Amino acid sequence: MGCKQSKAAGAAPQAQPNHPGVAISGKASNGAPAGPGSENAATRSTTNAHVGKGATSSKTPPLAKRNSSLTSKKSQRSDASTPQPPPQQPKRPSTPQLPHEASLYHYLLGGLTVDDTPTEQVARARTAPFWNEARRLCQSDPSLAAYVDSHTRGTPLHVACSLGSSQIDDVSVADAAVACVHAILEACPEAASKRDGHNHVPLEGIFAGIFTAAKRRRARETKRTADDEDVTEDDDDVDISAPFRFRNPTAHLLLTRDPDSLLLRGKSLYKLVESLPDDTHPPLGPTALFLQILVDLGGATAAGAAAKGAATPSLSGINFDDFAASPEEDDVLALLYRRFVRQFDRSERFFAGDNSREEVVRHRERWKHAAVNTFHVIEWLLRRPRGTSGNIGNDGSKSGDGDNDDNDLLVHNAVRVGACPPDLLRYIVETNLESVAEKDSKGNLPLHYAAGASDADALIVNSGNAPPESYSKFLIDELLYAYPDGAGVPNADGVLPIVLAIESGKKWIGGGVRSLYEAYPAGLEDARLSDDHPIVSAMSFQSDGGDSVVTEMLGGQDDEEGTVHTAMDGGGGRRRKRTHRKKINKDESHDAIMFVQKPDSSVRDVVSTMWANEEDAGVQMLGCASLGRMATEAGSSDKDIASVALLGVTAVVNAMKNHPNEPAVQERACAALAVLAPADGVREVSFAASGAISSVVSAMQAHVSDATVQIEACRALRGIAAKGGAERATMVASVSGFTALINAMGAHPDDGDVQRETCLAMEVLTSFPDAYLPNIAGQAEPFLQAAAENFPDDCLKPAMAVREKLL
Repeated sequence: MGCKQSKAAGAAPQAQPNHPGVAISGKASNGAPAGPGSENAATRSTTNAHVGKGATSSKTPPLAKRNSSLTSKKSQRSDASTPQPPPQQPKRPSTPQLPHEASLYHYLLGGLTVDDTPTEQVARARTAPFWNEARRLCQSDPSLAAYVDSHTRGTPLHVACSLGSSQIDDVSVADAAVACVHAILEACPEAASKRDGHNHVPLEGIFAGIFTAAKRRRARETKRTADDEDVTEDDDDVDISAPFRFRNPTAHLLLTRDPDSLLLRGKSLYKLVESLPDDTHPPLGPTALFLQILVDLGGATAAGAAAKGAATPSLSGINFDDFAASPEEDDVLALLYRRFVRQFDRSERFFAGDNSREEVVRHRERWKHAAVNTFHVIEWLLRRPRGTSGNIGNDGSKSGDGDNDDNDLLVHNAVRVGACPPDLLRYIVETNLESVAEKDSKGNLPLHYAAGASDADALIVNSGNAPPESYSKFLIDELLYAYPDGAGVPNADGVLPIVLAIESGKKWIGGGVRSLYEAYPAGLEDARLSDDHPIVSAMSFQSDGGDSVVTEMLGGQDDEEGTVHTAMDGGGGRRRKRTHRKKINKDESHDAIMFVQKPDSSVRDVVSTMWANEEDAGVQMLGCASLGRMATEAGSSDKDIASVALLGVTAVVNAMKNHPNEPAVQERACAALAVLAPADGVREVSFAASGAISSVVSAMQAHVSDATVQIEACRALRGIAAKGGAERATMVASVSGFTALINAMGAHPDDGDVQRETCLAMEVLTSFPDAYLPNIAGQAEPFLQAAAENFPDDCLKPAMAVREKLL
């Protein structure tokens, strides 16, 4: 259906509202820069030209002007009294009348114009009458909605979406603005798909308002930090209800008209999610509802599956590589899970005094709401995009009719997405254990999807950012730990997971085939391997009573039964057993060790390899060393270091939890955290919520006699506190960090390096007046005094500073 035409042909032009042409993009209608109160560039240039001519038309003779200093006052008065013809005034040009078809567009552009009220100045777009008038204009002449500016290629709908998303801060105004947008779409339905000169559809105008609000929040946080205010306190002055009262129904209207107008994945989705505020409203909060609309109507997804093949005419001319690819150093699911953990951590924050008082209870309730809202967003983004299905064939390929059955099976979705962050996947599996044993409508367990996914699938799903093959091992191991019997369960086609894994080209160890074999050895017979198959060449068989067994030792590894610590936090958690492994003749663990040390390995690859080989202390130690090196080489700014910290911090913490009794792992991990510390607080990185602080203190307590561990741990605590301020210092104190520092000084009284680093760490930790610290003056005094006397060059100044603050 086309845009509606004018009700009466040749109707007289309506009177134009006297509003300046202010474009939301910062350009006037002719493309020139504009701002509040600016005029049309053509009018401005015409006016200036006329003023210029009038300035050169003077009736005062030039000679009289040159001799004015020699003329007496009397003669001046005489000359002045001589009648002169009146100077001709330059004609002021009249403002060109805007064409009638542009009246709605330019009226909306005037929304940033400020009106005076009895109490304040308010932009017109923040008032309901402004939007009511715009709706009246559109309904009186529907053809106005179809106008396209010749310079910006913008439409009234572009302006309305940008203006409403960035300006509205009142619920009643939001309702009026939504009614205006609805009128524009009724008049011109295809306006939802129109692209302006920047190739943006109107929906992206809503996103632009969200980006603007995010910049304002960051500016407030920066100011509060500069003013030494507690930036962790709740910001109750900012209510997100009103802006999303406009954004949510408007997005619904736009996506109902054209669900394929925008590719909602990859970098574009990441930027949008990163800009959303913490939603402390009871679930479902406004931001969660916003993402639900984008998923249900617009196909937003954390996967990138076959976006190019599903292109519609409204997506023509789009660079899919720019829009569909995920950021190299991060992805939207990892970002959201860090946010979820941070919000949950804030809900359990300890306050000085009575923690049962009303404001503390309210704080905790609000941040639990925020965490729940964030996890809802994670669940929705894990769903498959429109037009995909979940059938796994014998060759491991996906096929289907696009009906998206079983999209509510969370574990299945987390596996199918192709690269769910390891910490998020583990959390989903552990909190949904019953779903690991559940089949979908195609007869597949989550394990079937994990086994049948090929590298090609991963590249398609993740738009080029496929994890290394070791991720398959991690995925399969997690699912087998939760449901080991799944290895012997065939899918609807009668195919076992091990057969899918072998046929998809997975390796014996690195691809998880050995894990499947150990869980269900009989399944290998169904694979019907030829003698020259890579799996066969990776194994050495010997006949022992007719059974096939793997004979050679895994070089240099202790295969006896052991335990792996796999808690989500720093306070314990589940412990898993590794059964006695059969022996193989190809030590693929060496591949992992070499891989994490390769100079050209990416952060994502090193992190995935560490998670997949978390039982291998050598891989963990060298992986931590590599992440520390990468952070050092990345640069000195917080943003540079964050490129490693976004995925690296949780991998380092996981290594520390899995190998608490390995001093080499603890040493390298603490050294890596010290380098990564400046990224704390950047893009949801949290050294408190991730368990980094508690892990460092635990390392000091477990290896108090190891001077190197103590030195690196002290450096890590100093860096964390220097970046995080009073809140991080309080966190260190709450996990007995000061006790660990004092014990380090007592255990190494003659080691100058230990004494120096502990003094420097305590100096930073005690430098925040607002930190909630224990009374340790009596315990610390003799050690500080001894350090100052024994190592005056390194310890005198910091030790005296600490003593002064403590006493």
